[in-house]
Amino acid sequence: MQAPRAIMRATVWIASFALGSIGGVALSATGSVDDGSARRSCAVWTTIDLALTSAAEHPWYDFPVAVAFVHADSGQELKIEGCWDGPRRWLVRFAPPTAGTWRYRTQSSDSRLAGVGGEIEAIAPAPGQLVDNPGLRGAIRISADGRTFQYADGSPVLLLADTLWGGNTARCGLGDQADGPFHQYLADRRSKGFNTVLMRFLNGFGDEPNNPEGQRNEGGRAFLDRELTRLNPEYFRFLDRRMEAIRSAGMITAAPFSWWGKTKRCPIDFVTARRLSEYCAVRYGAFPSLWALSGEYQYALTDCGWTPRQFSALGEAVQRHNPYRTPLSIHPSSRLVAGNEHFQHQSSQAFHHEAWLDHNWLQTGQDVRSMFRIVGRTAENRALSPVKPVFCSEACYERASDPQGAYHARWQAWAAYLSGSAGYGYGAFGVWQFYDPDDREGETGKPSPETIPWPEAMQMPGSAQVRYAVDLLREFSWNRLEPRRDVALVNGARARGPGADDVSPPLCAAIPGEGYVVYLPRGNGGKLLELNDLEPRRYAASWFDPRTGNSHDVASLEYSGKRLRVPPPPTPDDEDWTFVLRTHRRQATTD
Repeated sequence: MQAPRAIMRATVWIASFALGSIGGVALSATGSVDDGSARRSCAVWTTIDLALTSAAEHPWYDFPVAVAFVHADSGQELKIEGCWDGPRRWLVRFAPPTAGTWRYRTQSSDSRLAGVGGEIEAIAPAPGQLVDNPGLRGAIRISADGRTFQYADGSPVLLLADTLWGGNTARCGLGDQADGPFHQYLADRRSKGFNTVLMRFLNGFGDEPNNPEGQRNEGGRAFLDRELTRLNPEYFRFLDRRMEAIRSAGMITAAPFSWWGKTKRCPIDFVTARRLSEYCAVRYGAFPSLWALSGEYQYALTDCGWTPRQFSALGEAVQRHNPYRTPLSIHPSSRLVAGNEHFQHQSSQAFHHEAWLDHNWLQTGQDVRSMFRIVGRTAENRALSPVKPVFCSEACYERASDPQGAYHARWQAWAAYLSGSAGYGYGAFGVWQFYDPDDREGETGKPSPETIPWPEAMQMPGSAQVRYAVDLLREFSWNRLEPRRDVALVNGARARGPGADDVSPPLCAAIPGEGYVVYLPRGNGGKLLELNDLEPRRYAASWFDPRTGNSHDVASLEYSGKRLRVPPPPTPDDEDWTFVLRTHRRQATTD
């Protein structure tokens, strides 16, 4: 594609970030584009922004400019829309998917937005940079078999998410030198093996009764003076910085656009919600992400008069503005109502067969008697056709008031993964809302007994232990995992499923040709565990400690068609343990 010969002028701002750096080192330049001579460089799959000035005013929810990016060698083309970023200012955000030269040219009916051209040189990251920042592998996609997620380069990614619904707030601030609470949080979660942050894009529309000044969000409310025609660009510039910090930390954002069901407290109608969703899709599509149309969407139906068809229209609208094919779903409530397809802990009951829905989210309940539902709901979703990944996005949160909180967090992680979930979302009371007792404008009001200040809540032990399930599974080709709870026998009888009053039954999964992983919850001390219906062969056996991540090898075992008796676990045998059978030597992998 040739750059235009006629002189076309527009203000252009381009920012790129250092390859694989944590926190992002800005390499920025400003100037005007003349004869398409602008040429900048960035890493593959990092973001580069073009800011254009229009001749006329356009509504914030319009997309009057698009940019065609063409790869010089392959001819690959990607068309990216520009979104509003202030009066007559339009932002086009590009993440080059392939190394090499990309030529671009703008397309618009606005005279100053049309015909601007230039080149971007995309640089391939070194192997070490991919290890440090897996996000350089690209956008999140769905695997060919429809079961799991992967990066654009085909590398599988097993989601371990942490819940930070209050992340886009002033109390979870960025700090003057990228040293604020938000960055402290990211450093802690990254060090504990989390690779995904659950954080909503939009909150603080302007009608919160406990926040009359609207300063709960850095950058202020999403709308100026509560007028839906006056979007606040500062709100989104702070959100830009958070999204870049997550990407630079090598992490993924799993984001509901908003909790639309709270519209009784804010002036958002369906049309405005659709426009905001489209806007966020355009502005944040270049970041490695999963999206949900709404948090706890059912309350928009029951409290605000929305219809299921409106949510489907919302999904279709977002997919029309999704050039990077970010996987899209919808976040359900944990409320259970018999016979109501919208209150079944999952997105699939109402929307699985909709073309816009790429994967299913679960919310299985916020008390320990609900934990068992992770197993059943995951199995139900895996049995559906067409096949779509299952993400256990929200379950029972760890609480300071629960003496078994760390165990309950561990159980849920192992249950989700061994039941075939492509991801698990951990949550901690005090972290999800980023509770700060000195913040008088916090959204939670008087905290519940489970809530402690975020610095303390961030150190609850479960947050450091859920990673061990992921660490072990990565030693296998985990993306080929098959739930096999049926192979476990306890005291001679086939293990039943977990229930509200008993989550002690073992959970098992097979990785064909590589081995078996059996999670043995508390309550099995002194019981005889046997395995049946395995692949006949000799296995290397070990006990894995889900509290520490340490392994204890035992003698190799052979299965020849008879029941295989599992040796007793190490002490303390009344704790939870994971039994591992391998057909190969241990080989650590990363994703």
